[in-house]
Amino acid sequence: MEKRTRQIIILMLFLLPWGCSDWLQLEPESELIREEFWQTGDDVQAVVAGAYKEMAGTVERLFKWGELRADLMVPGTNISAEDRRIMDGFIYPENGLNKWDQLYRTINYANTVLKFSSTVVERDQTFNENESKAFEAEALFLRSLSYFYLVRIFRNVPLVLEASENDDQDYYPEVASEQDIYQQIIADLETAVLGLPTSYGKLEYEKGRATKAAAYALLADVNLYFEQYQACIDACDMVINSGMFGLIDGEDWFMNFFPGNSNESIFEIQFDKDLEQRNQLYKMFAPYPRDGTYPDGNDEFRVSPYFVKEFERNPTDRRAGNRTYLAYSGGGWYSFATTYVLWKYVGVEGTPSTVTGAAASGYRVGNNESDANWIIYRYPDILLMKAEALVQQEAFSEAILLINQVRTRALIDPVSDINDRYSLDDIIMEERAREFCGEGKRWFDLVRLGRRNNYERIDRFTEILTENKPYEDAQIIKSKFSNTNSWYLPIHQNEIDQNNNLVQNPYYINQ
Repeated sequence: MEKRTRQIIILMLFLLPWGCSDWLQLEPESELIREEFWQTGDDVQAVVAGAYKEMAGTVERLFKWGELRADLMVPGTNISAEDRRIMDGFIYPENGLNKWDQLYRTINYANTVLKFSSTVVERDQTFNENESKAFEAEALFLRSLSYFYLVRIFRNVPLVLEASENDDQDYYPEVASEQDIYQQIIADLETAVLGLPTSYGKLEYEKGRATKAAAYALLADVNLYFEQYQACIDACDMVINSGMFGLIDGEDWFMNFFPGNSNESIFEIQFDKDLEQRNQLYKMFAPYPRDGTYPDGNDEFRVSPYFVKEFERNPTDRRAGNRTYLAYSGGGWYSFATTYVLWKYVGVEGTPSTVTGAAASGYRVGNNESDANWIIYRYPDILLMKAEALVQQEAFSEAILLINQVRTRALIDPVSDINDRYSLDDIIMEERAREFCGEGKRWFDLVRLGRRNNYERIDRFTEILTENKPYEDAQIIKSKFSNTNSWYLPIHQNEIDQNNNLVQNPYYINQ
């Protein structure tokens, strides 16, 4: 009977829905906290898989958190009212985008592994301590990644490090400071890299599960955000010097997105339609021509035409054309204007052309299977993060060499000698925009630029966000972002109502 119960629970892990309660629910949704569940190594592996599945369920939100308040996307025809308000800067605690429940469920899965994995070593003779430590290291990586998103989006959040075990446990924790969260992430990742493998021997695992390189990439990102530049450089060097990654040829750049898992990839969340693992990215970005042709999606977001003009300043850029974006004109709402589709999650090939709805039938213009992976880190991110850290140390020549690796691959002119920190900051931000458009990084890049050195470049931060806005809108945005508390989302009102120990972001009190 106990064996049958464990089998049912393991099955539940793979069937759990990705959406659930509105508040910080630390209580697990199954019997995972019961010690009798943890009998074999398969049980541990199943819960680790459940953590990855929970993380996969956050992808739509990760895109929105990283892009909607930035400058590279504009609303599509069928954008939701809540998302439209976020893009317009009207953010209220009741907005659904302010929910953090999925990431805290990922954290709770990780915490249960950290709590019980070692006990399985004593119960299962085929499950040794090294295997247990490896699974615990994966759990630490996923917990760290979850907290890194949370601290950048909400700043001060509850720091939950224990799995919920009984009714006496504190289910209503107070928020921790961003500095405390940073220190915990660093400690966890430094432990994780000791237990994580270099390789799993299978491509989908190499790219879709935590490895040493993935942990070092996250360490680099965290240290860059918190202005620990030498630590960032050291972590980047661990990835670079591993010799396991490189820039693929510029003509093949689109292979990063279809079929994915390229030699550049360090960590990406896997989706596979054959295993019924689908994401919402295709539907979010594909146009909605209403004529039965493909690509055919919901048209929620489009690439900004202003950003396309920026791309076209370098007409040889091999990331432009219908690689990053697709110039689209079709039926329905598209009869009178050209729009720009974020092609990374829609296309199955990157061949420069203009596709219309009428021409779409029989032409390989879309992947409506909805299983494009979501890339967290790839190799050019490492090069540009290291360059950014070097610029802050005024090692300008070394930084330029790294920037030019990315630019040369893209077939655009290299950067000449520049000995000015602000100029190189701006060049790196522009290069990151072109390389990672739509990959959920832009807002975090701009916040990192704006908050650095006690907000010394806050004016540049607001300038980027307002330079293509009408005068009245630009003035409102400048006024709003002069208060740096507005750079972070409010805690969802349901969370505040449920937990009296939470403290709302002061910018949103009384809104």
